[in-house]
Amino acid sequence: MKKNADSGLSEVVSVALILTVLILIIVMWVLIAFPIMGTNAEQVHNGDVFLEFAQMKADVDTVWLSNSTGITRQAVFTLSPAADRTEVTIFPNLFLAASFGTITLTYGNTYDVDIEGVIETYADVNLIYTSSNMYAEEIEIIYDGGTLSQNDRVILSGSDSGSRRYIVVVNTAEVRETVIGGSGVATLNYRLEKIVPSGSDYLCVFSMELR
Repeated sequence: MKKNADSGLSEVVSVALILTVLILIIVMWVLIAFPIMGTNAEQVHNGDVFLEFAQMKADVDTVWLSNSTGITRQAVFTLSPAADRTEVTIFPNLFLAASFGTITLTYGNTYDVDIEGVIETYADVNLIYTSSNMYAEEIEIIYDGGTLSQNDRVILSGSDSGSRRYIVVVNTAEVRETVIGGSGVATLNYRLEKIVPSGSDYLCVFSMELR
């Protein structure tokens, strides 16, 4: 009888030890492994979203340099690691709640230009990405009329030709300001309409839609 009781007690102790070890493993995973994975994914995404902006700037510059009017092009921005096309993770859905981003299309400096007797108002196009990371550092990427900066530091300057500047603008009567946030992707469709002189500068007038 005593032997059976000791055997039963031994089994209970064994189960308790196994459960304790499993709980410790889970706790260590949550406190150590998952933050490391999250930091890595968010750091990779910080770099990827900047490259997406740099690619967009290069493409826009190519369009106005070649004066390719009337052709619609597209740029895609990933808002979070969950939508990152280069990051591979075992638990992608967990990052949906961990981090997200916001991209805004808004106006910068404005210019009133007389186009065949009609005054049209143009504005520097500002595309602003702000991250909301859980683990990695926050970043803010700004495309301002052709200049690309990150966290208030200019990375790629605007485009000049001699004493003239070429500024990427939108017609405020046709392009609306837009804000998109979340963990998916945002798409920018853009098309060069015309290039018009404004003082000593040239305004590269684009039609843009962020969605």
